[in-house]
Amino acid sequence: MKWRTLALVGFLATSLQAFSEESSDKTEWRQAVLIPSFFGMSDSEGFNTTRYRTGVMPLYEHGDRYTSVEYLRNHFSQNGWQSSANEARIVTKSINPRSALGYNLNLGYNRENNFGLLTTDSQYGFSLGDNARAEIMVNRDRVETQNAITNNIYYTLTGASLEYKPFERVTLVGMGGDMFFSDTNTRAFMRLKAIYDLIPDYGVTAQLRYRQYHDSNVNVTNNYFNPGNYYEGMFALGIRKRIHGWMLNGTAGLGQQGINNQSTTTTQLLELGATSPMSGNLFFRSRLGYGKSAGFLGPDYSYQYVMEELIYSF
Repeated sequence: MKWRTLALVGFLATSLQAFSEESSDKTEWRQAVLIPSFFGMSDSEGFNTTRYRTGVMPLYEHGDRYTSVEYLRNHFSQNGWQSSANEARIVTKSINPRSALGYNLNLGYNRENNFGLLTTDSQYGFSLGDNARAEIMVNRDRVETQNAITNNIYYTLTGASLEYKPFERVTLVGMGGDMFFSDTNTRAFMRLKAIYDLIPDYGVTAQLRYRQYHDSNVNVTNNYFNPGNYYEGMFALGIRKRIHGWMLNGTAGLGQQGINNQSTTTTQLLELGATSPMSGNLFFRSRLGYGKSAGFLGPDYSYQYVMEELIYSF
């Protein structure tokens, strides 16, 4: 895994250099503070996650363009067991609010159970012309289950996506990559989406979604859910609408999943989000969601989560 760590550091160092060159433009940077933000998740297996995040932003333009130094406190619990982690990280983000193109780059150091880990959740999206765009991504973190945290299991994900608009109201998206787990398992994954602008004036879309993955080592038991083969097909309705400067979005989906050679079962997805206007001294973003798919105990695994982010600039 050492070569992946070196590649990760090299990728982020190059990206941070590009940001430092860009930050010398004529942007009138402000300063900001990340008021303690919150993420909470619980699932049907009794696993709970809470994450608090705060930091300072010496370079700040708006909620999608800044550089920051952050501190995270992560806490996990399940049936009387609990564990906590501290993480420090540097973040640089520059996303165009209209096109959603740009980069979100970060490098962190996570400490839990006397085990240190370099972490990242980084993406870079760019245009390939009038009708196409691409994104590359690198993600590295702990696997968040009780056994995986106890055994210091982590993963490194590398992937890329391509978005193409063949017709005015049709968008096709494909994404693929690999997750390399530290317990010797490798997961190849693929996701496909076909999106039709059903009611363009109201931002309503109809979506066909498909995802699948394959685990190379199914003998790694109890660290996380790792069937040999998994696939899911889903129909979803989405909405994305700007109202008085606020961006509101949501997705509701219903589908079928298959695990190895077993009979298919039902999956569900519900997500809602709101983002405040970029102007002003306060920036707010929130998401909440619910999902039902497969897990350790069978096909009826479910989870729910909520996230809020609040930034004050001056």
